[in-house]
Amino acid sequence: MKQIFATIAAGMIFLASSTVFAQTGNTEGEVRRVDKSTGKVTLRHGPITGALEMPAMSMVFQTKDPALLDRLKPGDKGRFIVSKDDGGYWILSAEPEK
Repeated sequence: MKQIFATIAAGMIFLASSTVFAQTGNTEGEVRRVDKSTGKVTLRHGPITGALEMPAMSMVFQTKDPALLDRLKPGDKGRFIVSKDDGGYWILSAEPEK
């Protein structure tokens, strides 16, 4: 019986330590490049605030929503919600500057 509980506890610890939690943040930025063939957007962003804190820089983000690529073009400025999970950086939403 102790062996069963030890095995269950070890499995729970493994699952808890291997679970990836997404970090998200908000930023303002400018679209520099859109590559529909790879589903990636190069964004020059300001500081990212929230759980995913990051200084201003240019970097490549992936998109999980292919329709987002149709709405963005180089030179577009706006507010973005971004995340880091699944081993990459993602744009979750984009709101154009008014």
